[in-house]
Amino acid sequence: MNIVSSTFSSKDDIHSAFSRLKKVTQQNAFPSAQERRQVLIRLQASLMDHETVLLEALRKDFGTRAHEESRLIELVPLLGEIKHAKRYLAKWMKPSKRHVHISTLPASAQVFYQPKGVIGIISPWNYPVLLSLGPLVGALAAGNRVMMKLSEFCPETNRVLRDVVTHALGGDWVEVIEGEADIANEFSKQPFDHILFTGSTSVGHIIMRNAAEHLTPVTLELGGKSPLLVAPSADLRDTAKKLVFGKMLNAGQTCVAPDYVMCHAEQKQTLIDYIKQELATYYPEGVLSPDYTSLINTRQLDRLKGYLDEARAAGVVCENLMSQGPEESDGRLALHVLYQPDDWLSVMQDEIFGPLLPILTYNDLSDALSYIQQRPRPLSMYLFTQHNEDQKRCEENIASGSLVINHTLVQVAQADLPFGGIGASGMGAYHAEEGFRTFSHSKSVLRKRGPNVLGLLRPPYGRCIHRLVAKYWRWL
Repeated sequence: MNIVSSTFSSKDDIHSAFSRLKKVTQQNAFPSAQERRQVLIRLQASLMDHETVLLEALRKDFGTRAHEESRLIELVPLLGEIKHAKRYLAKWMKPSKRHVHISTLPASAQVFYQPKGVIGIISPWNYPVLLSLGPLVGALAAGNRVMMKLSEFCPETNRVLRDVVTHALGGDWVEVIEGEADIANEFSKQPFDHILFTGSTSVGHIIMRNAAEHLTPVTLELGGKSPLLVAPSADLRDTAKKLVFGKMLNAGQTCVAPDYVMCHAEQKQTLIDYIKQELATYYPEGVLSPDYTSLINTRQLDRLKGYLDEARAAGVVCENLMSQGPEESDGRLALHVLYQPDDWLSVMQDEIFGPLLPILTYNDLSDALSYIQQRPRPLSMYLFTQHNEDQKRCEENIASGSLVINHTLVQVAQADLPFGGIGASGMGAYHAEEGFRTFSHSKSVLRKRGPNVLGLLRPPYGRCIHRLVAKYWRWL
């Protein structure tokens, strides 16, 4: 497990960094497409140059995290975002034509996409590379300068991230800030032109309150409890494969990991049996398997064990599905299934963020959909079914940040899909063109030429032209 770094930024560092980037922005308020593309090219090259040291830093911060897993869940999707932004940047930057009212003719109108200025990005510890540099890609593509507040729980990774952005961008584009809660609080109080925060709902409230002091717009990526619904028609073996993939990557420390499962009562035992088989294939030595990722620190381990203790005290059956090894070892906790936990338990109230999996059963699919509808809107929903009607019902009736059918987690790595929550799971989106738009101001530009038709409508009123407008305004 990691040891928190003591080499943090100060509040003065935050203020001076912000002031400096503000001045740089004023000197070059609209970087050209070529400048932005070169920035992305340099970032891509620096990322690839630092691959090995990044992967090793991630392993050190987590205690145990396979290089292959870190590459798959952090570097691969990040590189995809950079390549996508490079390819479509010129198209995104192109002003969009709009129509003008007949009374304004002759004239033309368009929407011009202007950089907002200085962007603040606050990233979490669970994906310290992807969730810091991913938003950075969209902000840079939109022509902004960026301050990044990195998580204090990933000191080794932070050191490499500093090298990555310094090597690629120098000091004219990005400033990196580190520190604990007081530094994050001060960071979010700066008069940024936009703030993107990824983390817990409780901290999201604080970020939004601080941003409100300057009327700073915010994008909040908060997570929540993402359900995995197994319809009666689902292929249970395939469901188990995809469920274990989505739940066990990064030991469940993923904001879009399946948080709880709902299946038909007659499916439950078969599904559990298949999950056990998959786990034994993935991790033949249980938590002692070298590819099993550790929890980030003791605090997170104790939190999850507290959920188990509370559930057991309430009479909930909690089964360790990885009996081929110990239940716990060196910061690694085996996947436990909790059968029918009551809604009041902490494991059903909080985002789990670890290898615990509540399983609820239903007798009618409508009851399961109603259960999901009545709860806070999730960041993602997963549906396993072979029927188009089930898919349509979820598309139309369940509000969630994303809907994935017959898979898990893969939506995050789609460079051309927006990523964002709704309601309690967040607001706003980034990735793809939506990320460019998030970090751009859509400025209306109207160009008037030729005669001024509206001038005919000037006072004094009551003239013939005004009587004509009063009679025919509905057709204008």
